[in-house]
Amino acid sequence: FEKHDNCVSCGYAFREGDTSFSGYGDQEEPLYVCGTCTPAKLKETARRTYYMARHYKVPEPTAVLWRYMDFTKYASLLSTKSLYFPGAACFDDVFEGAKGLAEHKHKWDAHYLDFFRRAVRSAPRLAGVEITEDAIETNAQKLLRDIEKSGNRDRERTFISCWHESKYESEAMWRLYSTSMSYAVVIQTTVAASYDALGKNPRIAIGRVEYVDFETSFADINGAFWRKRKSFEHEREVRLLVSDRRQSAPGLALPCDIATLVLSVVVSPK
Repeated sequence: FEKHDNCVSCGYAFREGDTSFSGYGDQEEPLYVCGTCTPAKLKETARRTYYMARHYKVPEPTAVLWRYMDFTKYASLLSTKSLYFPGAACFDDVFEGAKGLAEHKHKWDAHYLDFFRRAVRSAPRLAGVEITEDAIETNAQKLLRDIEKSGNRDRERTFISCWHESKYESEAMWRLYSTSMSYAVVIQTTVAASYDALGKNPRIAIGRVEYVDFETSFADINGAFWRKRKSFEHEREVRLLVSDRRQSAPGLALPCDIATLVLSVVVSPK
């Protein structure tokens, strides 16, 4: 998570399609390096990875985050020593995880069908074996149906803790995200503190939400949970997101070092 974009040895910035190498050096230290550094640095290669840029932007480690909540949720945080990640399917926003507007579905279907047709045509096959246009179309249509089913399943297995990024507390956020302002608190943390408090868990992605106009664009397959409509822009949301295909619960409670997470607590102005 920390070194995703750069070789830890020479600092090379990976580009789409590069191969990155994970493994161990002479002193058994873990390394993540580029192809140029691999022969000299890696004693043992554990994994080769086709590099792809993240589908979200990671905030600076010092970015200040706020979580507004009712006092009962704060008490639960303290007593369970865990941070609760609600399932995406439980969110009020019906667009959570959506790729775009249903009325524009034919546009992104056409986009992905074209991509899948080219992918099927260019797939390696035995010498002399040809694939018919009918077979190409059948396979492309199947892939399109598969990603649509996958998108629906993703809502059931994606869990998100939502935070507001700002240097200061917000009156508007007090009103939006506490059921009763008289019994609400907000906890303050930073990106680095939340990362440390959750044990530097590599399964948890931390990133900024991008606000898009679904009238003119749609979210890509892997970026749907990092995109929201422009009408939510005031939230300035940073998400801690984890996917777990084994879970069917409405949420996950992940162990958390509360003393590391909570840098300050502010009680409601009411």
